[in-house]
Amino acid sequence: MQLPLFQETHEPDHAALRRCARADVVALDIETETRWPGIGPKVDYGLSYAAAVTVIGLAWREGDHLVTTALAAPFDDAIRAFLTQLFSGQTLIVAHNAVFDLRQLSKLTGGLTPERIWDTQSMARLLHPAIDVSYSLLGVATMLGIPFPERQLEMKGQRTKLHLLPLETTLEYAQDDARLSLDIYERQRALPADPELVEWEIRALREYCHMTARGMRLNTPFVEQRLVELRGERETVAARLRADGLDTPGSSQARARYLYEQKGIPLPKWDPKSWFFTRAGRKRLQATPGARVELGDLSTGSHVIEAYLEEAKPYSEQLRDLAAYLEIDWLISALEGLIDHAAFDGRLHSLVSIATESGRRASSYPHMQNWKMPAMAGVAIGDEGFTLVEIDYSNAENVMAAYISGDDNLAAACRAEDFHSTMAVQYFGATWERADAAERKQLRNMSKKITYGTAYGMGAERLGESIGVAKAEAWRLIQAKDAAFAKVTRMRAAAQQQVRATNLLKLWTGRPVAVPTPFVAWNYLCQGGVSELLKRAIVVVSETYRAQGMRSRVALDMHDALILEVAHDEWDAALRLASDVMQHITPADQMERTNPPIRWIAQPNLHENQHKWGAEQTHPRGHL
Repeated sequence: MQLPLFQETHEPDHAALRRCARADVVALDIETETRWPGIGPKVDYGLSYAAAVTVIGLAWREGDHLVTTALAAPFDDAIRAFLTQLFSGQTLIVAHNAVFDLRQLSKLTGGLTPERIWDTQSMARLLHPAIDVSYSLLGVATMLGIPFPERQLEMKGQRTKLHLLPLETTLEYAQDDARLSLDIYERQRALPADPELVEWEIRALREYCHMTARGMRLNTPFVEQRLVELRGERETVAARLRADGLDTPGSSQARARYLYEQKGIPLPKWDPKSWFFTRAGRKRLQATPGARVELGDLSTGSHVIEAYLEEAKPYSEQLRDLAAYLEIDWLISALEGLIDHAAFDGRLHSLVSIATESGRRASSYPHMQNWKMPAMAGVAIGDEGFTLVEIDYSNAENVMAAYISGDDNLAAACRAEDFHSTMAVQYFGATWERADAAERKQLRNMSKKITYGTAYGMGAERLGESIGVAKAEAWRLIQAKDAAFAKVTRMRAAAQQQVRATNLLKLWTGRPVAVPTPFVAWNYLCQGGVSELLKRAIVVVSETYRAQGMRSRVALDMHDALILEVAHDEWDAALRLASDVMQHITPADQMERTNPPIRWIAQPNLHENQHKWGAEQTHPRGHL
């Protein structure tokens, strides 16, 4: 790629930087190189860890005056020293989507990130959540009634073309964003809020920034060999599919014809909530009531194929090769993307940030929370002398439902040796008692779908289709569940009513969440509740490791699990500490409201771990 022959320069204002370093609160905004240089991810290169920081905007208060300055690459030792000093003290660093900015700046500070961080984006979700709003910088400013210049809005449309603009224009843009971030912070600080919730958020932001700056090691030789094997496997499966009439298994249109014309699978009935339809298909069918479903409306992604492969479905044998092809193709794409993302230093610096109204975190650039185990086993590994270990909350969302509702029956089911069999007894009663082993296995599988499907709003018709029973029988099962777990039923109804009135709910921590429709109210309470559980566990485990001088750390947030990077010489102590924190992170008195009491189960399964996150790594002989 041809880069410019001459680089514009900008001399830093060192006097301003000395004053900035003395400020109590400093807002910053960065811009990155958006031109792909030939290595690293080609798509959205500017959002990857590999992208160089090109401009840094800074804003702070001097008395009543808001002051700004800007820095431009290349950054010499004096600028690196300034950033290190700024991040080393107790200065509160303010940024919008702070995890991204501080991940990129950590390359200039030797991996150092600030101790105290105020992310105006995540704080917007905490302090003034709302539905149908944008949490972009300008969106949050608009929510709070903070004006900004028209040029700032116009520049947002130029974000991927900053390299084509004069340097002074980009410097002004970064200062505008830093200034606006500081204005938002000051407005957010003035809002009524629970100081404990705010402090948890600040502590959590510190840990997420530590995580992403450190990253995780990519097992590059393993991945490269795995790609050779997978490409061969994909071609073998593709050859079988071509012989069966699917010439281009990578084409969604060809897959649709294969499924619904060649294999004769009936076209799905139109349902706006169904995952069988593409976004475009839903849009077309919603805009034209009564229109016939067409092949172009239908998704043929792996989730659809997996639904047809479910036990007792008549198409399962016919579609195994197609399912295998899609799985292999996904793996190849994922692994190729990871090699690109690790091009800078051989590590994966995934951004972990709050990305949903419920407070649940998501990872991006690269996405790591969608990793399928054991397919991705051995891809990421610990540093020398360390091993990755997963500790997950067993049955997290159902235990959360029992915890927040105080339902004794659900608490008892969660404490049972086999949760889904215990639930099946509630749903099927005498039918379960009369069933033989094979029938109980089928009823147990149905029980799982009833438990999870109805928890998230599945009605009788969809439930009946999912488990293969008539709508009337599905309705009876829903009623049986509601009767068996009466406190859950009442709390779910109350949550739905609250959403109808205010579009707001509060999680078990008191965190407010904006909820768009009553349909997802219970989902938000349970899923958001588990997110709060994980966030607090990450904070306490990380802080305790540091306080005890341990080198083990939390490496990744995985929705209902922590991925730890455990030092071999701390093996037992680090794992016991993390399990103990996770199991006791909620207030003890609240766990005793039910009979039996709520118990969070969070123990590492080291045998399974050797075939998942700990694959290709040493597992010391411990006593756990």
